[in-house]
This record gives sequence, C-alpha cells and structure tokens, in this order.
Amino acid sequence: PADEAVLARMEYHAIRALMDAEDTRIARAFEMKELLGMKVDEIAKELNVSSPRVYQLIARAKAIGKEYRANNQ
Repeated sequence: PADEAVLARMEYHAIRALMDAEDTRIARAFEMKELLGMKVDEIAKELNVSSPRVYQLIARAKAIGKEYRANNQ
C-alpha cells in the first residue's frame, strides 16, 4: 500500500509536468473539476476562458494521462 501510494504520487507528478509543459490551464482545469468539484462555469471564470474551452482542457488532461499510462506500463 505505501509503495502504491508513492508510485501513484510519482505518476501524478509526471503527468502534471506533461500537462504544464503543454498549457498550465490543463492541469488547473482538471484539478478544479475532479479534485475540488467546481462547476465548469466557475472554472471558466477562474481561468478566464469559455465553458467549452474548459471541457477541451479537461479532455486534454484525460488524454495526457491515458497517453502517459499507455507509454509507461
């Protein structure tokens, strides 16, 4: 369990770095939605983007995570 937590944290940091390298708003949008439970319109205001753009950022975050896991298994 402790080893799994360490590995999960390392994976998260690696994925976060990939997101930040592309656009820092990607990770921020994902975290606000998934970790903080914010609504899309709240995230849009916070990031100063449109609601459709928030959906795009979140979708990109998920794609980056999926790509990372596919390449690191």
